[in-house]
Amino acid sequence: MICTKCNSEIPEGEQCLHRGQMLCEDCYLEMLEPPRTCDVAAVHGAKLARKMAGQEGTDGLTELQKNIYNYIKEEGPVTAEQIMNKFSLSKIQMERNFATLRHCELAHGFRDNGKVLIKIWGEDTQGKMDIAD
Repeated sequence: MICTKCNSEIPEGEQCLHRGQMLCEDCYLEMLEPPRTCDVAAVHGAKLARKMAGQEGTDGLTELQKNIYNYIKEEGPVTAEQIMNKFSLSKIQMERNFATLRHCELAHGFRDNGKVLIKIWGEDTQGKMDIAD
């Protein structure tokens, strides 16, 4: 059986039916609970957990998340598409990793002339409007 969303093969017995679509487990979970970058409870929880673990900066992030952070720091502000292209990420992979950076208050989105850009948390955007990612 093939997932109707990502076209990957689904092992027998692991398919999930959602609104008429046969999905793999990853796509099913994505449909039920998409990443939320602007989540006050997640930010509070991440900050508290990092503080209790003595983590600062990129401590505790995956290698990919550290690489994304460093890319934003070196090249930023950047678009989500630039990050997706640089690291060969799907939109959902980008969103999940960015959500982690956002919840840890390491990266943030802002609008510049209608275009959404991503910057390192706390960097000046010369009066541009920060957005609820």
